Amino acid sequence: MRRPDSDRASSQCITPRAGRRTQGIGERYIAGVPARIMRPRLVFLTCLFSLVCFGLLMVYSASSVEALHENDSATYFLFRQFMFTVVGVAALEFIARVAPDSWFGEGALKLALIAMMILLLAVFLFGSGSRGATRWLSIAGIQFQPSEFLKPFAIAYSAIMLDRVFSSGGNINEFLKGMGLYLGISLVLIFIQPDFGTILIILLTIMCMALFAGLDPKFIIGAILAGAVIIVIALVVEPYRMVRIQVLLNPWADEYGDGYQATLAIMAFASGGLFGRGIGNSTMKYSYLPEAHNDYILAIIGEEVGFLGTLLFFLVFAMLIYSAFRIAEQAADRRGALMASGSAVILAVQFLINALGILNVFPMTGKPLPFISYGGSSIIVSLMLAGLILRVSHESARRDEYDRRRDSFAVMDESTAGVPHTRGERSSRGGFTVLNGFASESDARPRSAPQSRPQRPTPRNTGGGYNRIDLNSDPSARLRTDDQGPRVRRDYHDR
Repeated sequence: MRRPDSDRASSQCITPRAGRRTQGIGERYIAGVPARIMRPRLVFLTCLFSLVCFGLLMVYSASSVEALHENDSATYFLFRQFMFTVVGVAALEFIARVAPDSWFGEGALKLALIAMMILLLAVFLFGSGSRGATRWLSIAGIQFQPSEFLKPFAIAYSAIMLDRVFSSGGNINEFLKGMGLYLGISLVLIFIQPDFGTILIILLTIMCMALFAGLDPKFIIGAILAGAVIIVIALVVEPYRMVRIQVLLNPWADEYGDGYQATLAIMAFASGGLFGRGIGNSTMKYSYLPEAHNDYILAIIGEEVGFLGTLLFFLVFAMLIYSAFRIAEQAADRRGALMASGSAVILAVQFLINALGILNVFPMTGKPLPFISYGGSSIIVSLMLAGLILRVSHESARRDEYDRRRDSFAVMDESTAGVPHTRGERSSRGGFTVLNGFASESDARPRSAPQSRPQRPTPRNTGGGYNRIDLNSDPSARLRTDDQGPRVRRDYHDR
């Protein structure tokens, strides 16, 4: 038995707001978000979850031998990395959903950058380091790297300044003053540590953000040339940087000295073959390759999962970056777009610097692999950058007053126009009837027929007048023409 039309219409009514309270979490947080915003967000979260889990697995695989030998527990580094990851996930959730908008304003970010400058100064007074670099600071028994934590604040502040300078009425002098005072001093302190890799990553990211904001590419070319001159000067000043260039050109020239790590990383990739030795079956982690679970963890990945597994790992990371740029495209404003794209760029640049360094295509700078390498500062900052991207995604789907009013709309099962009534007494020869609609049936009052039909004035046709086209005749007759053109009514002139 067929259901009446009214029943079908009732079943399609929009659920009122009160009824939506009974919906599940998925309905509230996914179904209400447009697909153009939710699709890249889900891809980003899926890739992020996969990378973090894979990172924990590889940290355990690469560090189990060293942890068992030095700490009597094969899971020592795994447990610490898991705790760092929990802190990073909490920071991600706070940045993405909990932190108020005022925390990402210019004033709050300036205070955060001033705090970072104080921490960078404290590194020279109370910090610790290794291999001639002082980069770590220990507070309450927790060791961290302040230069790593500068990255998310630098991106958020640069997004505000670039949005302002490229808006109407932007002042380039104010931009340079703000960037130099609150960010330039921090970069100088990092350069003194020395940590040239971090400076290179931050400057490349800001340059890309400026290009996205609308900077003329000619200025980018000039900045690249100026940066090349600075790099050459930095290489000449510090001899160890020249050694890295020599290792890049020929790592086998001193395979048991400066090129030791580079040659072992190449051997690890070569021994992995196409499919790898299998997770946990690496041989280089048995006290051969130093920093196997840290900066050189990609070499262990290549040995255990092979070329195909490494390629799949690269594809997942590339999909993460691609989805981050898609989120930036859907941003509500330019500041959000710059913040999301800047976070994606800094993750991609750091990934490429580490990967190309392991593959001996780029000088090794000691930068960890995002989401994968062991280290509390690295995993926490990487997740904070992911939190910035997700915050932009949530801001893109933020509902306004019009959306809340639209939620109260409902599809009715009957018309609210009332009972239709014919307008006037005039009949339609063309098959059309004009109706009046009323709010209720009681308001429907028939209109009285006119007493007399007004006469249309007769047009004069005295050479140069006009004739009326007969639109009430047979439709096919309208298309037939004679020598005089379309058939017209002559009755106006015969009266």
